[in-house]
Amino acid sequence: MRGMLRAELMRVRSRSAFWGTLVVLLVACAGLVIAAWDDTRPPSDAAVAQAHLDLDDALASWEDEQDWWTAECEDAEDPWFESVDCDTFGRPVLEQFLPYRDGLAEVVDSRFAPIGGLLVLGLLIMGTSLAAADFASGAMATWLTFQPRRARVVGSRLLAAATATVPLALAVLTAAALGMAGVVAWNGAMQDGGQAAASIAAYGWRAVVAALWGVVLGTGLAFTFRHSAAVIGVVVWWVAAVETALPTILPTSRGVTLVTNLRAWTEGGTSYVTETCRLDAAKNEVCDVVEHVISQTQGGLVMLGVAAVVVGLGLLVFRLRDVG
Repeated sequence: MRGMLRAELMRVRSRSAFWGTLVVLLVACAGLVIAAWDDTRPPSDAAVAQAHLDLDDALASWEDEQDWWTAECEDAEDPWFESVDCDTFGRPVLEQFLPYRDGLAEVVDSRFAPIGGLLVLGLLIMGTSLAAADFASGAMATWLTFQPRRARVVGSRLLAAATATVPLALAVLTAAALGMAGVVAWNGAMQDGGQAAASIAAYGWRAVVAALWGVVLGTGLAFTFRHSAAVIGVVVWWVAAVETALPTILPTSRGVTLVTNLRAWTEGGTSYVTETCRLDAAKNEVCDVVEHVISQTQGGLVMLGVAAVVVGLGLLVFRLRDVG
């Protein structure tokens, strides 16, 4: 098994699918870094000038109402007001009129977190390509003449693809994290750095696991259908029928879709809402919004179950069907 794994790893490193996936994912991350720069860039000179004009108007209004603001502060019973200077309470400041800029922690939540989904898509395609190409070229049949135990062949392919996935995913995540931190620092919006670092670590390890899930899924589908085009067709059908149409027809089914459970895993939990309608005493329809929470654990268990089914099906088909 070790010899097979070493041979598979050498083949994976030499395949264009591996390097192509890395390049495409890095380009996608570059787009997210650019978006992070746009979210945190300083306001333009025109925006600053307009903010000063708005501040002057607000100051004039505050000065006319200063006695009221002071009285509100002095009469307040909330203990928070004990540390407030009532003479300046309610005084507008320039920051209130400048365009809002995200800090690093907000950039991580909005721009770094989606990388987990990108990794799943990219590694799903890579896993499919690596295995399906050997069926198309006839290399799989040649491989079986040296190792007729098909379960070992499947196992070595899965281990090799998973082993190659880890450094690829780490490279993409590291490049994205450094790029986003760099542009945010350049724009002077590095507040909440400690919170951002913790979020990057949390999102990062979950994204690596999601990437492993994607490559295992792609490899299992390739052993099941043996052609990349067939796998693409099945995936497109699944997305259209199950991930898109089914929740539209039956909103409560959103909790069992792969997209929802994948989001729950990569984001540490998620939720979705449905409407429950009824007739009140006056025969009027009243609708209540119900929030359904999907935990990270549930998302992970669903992903694990799907991977086990796909790999098991791929192994079964591979053992029963001839390889030409």
